[in-house]
Amino acid sequence: MQATIKSKLTLGLGFLFLIILLLSGVGAYYLHQLSRNAEATLKNNYRSVAYAQQLADALADLRDARLVPGGAPDAAAARQRFERALAAEQANITEPGEGALADSLAVGFGRYVRAAPGAEGARAGYPQLRQQTARVAALNLRAIEQQSQGTRRIANRTITTLALLATLGILATFSFMFSFPDYVTKPVEELTAGIRRLAAGDYSQRLPTGTGNEFTDVSRAFNDMAQKLEDYETAEGTPRINSSGGLDVVTPHRRPGAPAAAADAALAEEQRCLMQQLRDQSRQLQRTADALLSAESPQGV
Repeated sequence: MQATIKSKLTLGLGFLFLIILLLSGVGAYYLHQLSRNAEATLKNNYRSVAYAQQLADALADLRDARLVPGGAPDAAAARQRFERALAAEQANITEPGEGALADSLAVGFGRYVRAAPGAEGARAGYPQLRQQTARVAALNLRAIEQQSQGTRRIANRTITTLALLATLGILATFSFMFSFPDYVTKPVEELTAGIRRLAAGDYSQRLPTGTGNEFTDVSRAFNDMAQKLEDYETAEGTPRINSSGGLDVVTPHRRPGAPAAAADAALAEEQRCLMQQLRDQSRQLQRTADALLSAESPQGV
């Protein structure tokens, strides 16, 4: 791939795009991780904590209703609430050991409701059931805390990674801003300087043509013109250009052995054609340089 101005601009803008894409991708990845962890915490563990609270409330209502004469309807309603909350908890097992704890809670509740309200089994079963519901809540609260710590670790890692990438991106962008314009506009500056030196009479001026960019043809045309000017000035038997003046100041020189009138006429015609060619090429190069400089000036180069 030739190092044209178009390819240079493409590489530069592609580099900036890559930095933006990298920062966006890393940020999106870590944000997705944070969102997934938070969603899992709210969806599962908080529900189990709520179910445990419902179990404890229904169990307390059931005990009170059983101790009150005529409280059978309230006891039946409390029993239904307990069973619904227990079924929901058994369908929302998220932590190791939580399933066995829920099954044990179901077995103990069955023994509790079969025992008489004032019997020893009922009095001993109630504290055990309250303790098991508290263990369900504690198990899920501990899981929530662990997930919160994991979320904080991901957040800290996200901040560190993004800060590092942002620092590297800023440094690379600043380096790009200060070095890339010179890299792109260097051929324009060389062409402009060469035209000015050539206009000042330095016909030995040459421009490099091996860059392979859009200025290659312009540089070759400039070198051809400079070579013709140098040959015209130094070749024996041809008119000599006075390098101390403008391009139109020519020192008359007659070819040896030629008649005066014919030599003067041929010399005048040759001078006219040559000077017209030199003026046209000089104007074309000057317009090209001015156009390139004006195209670069809005970018602050």
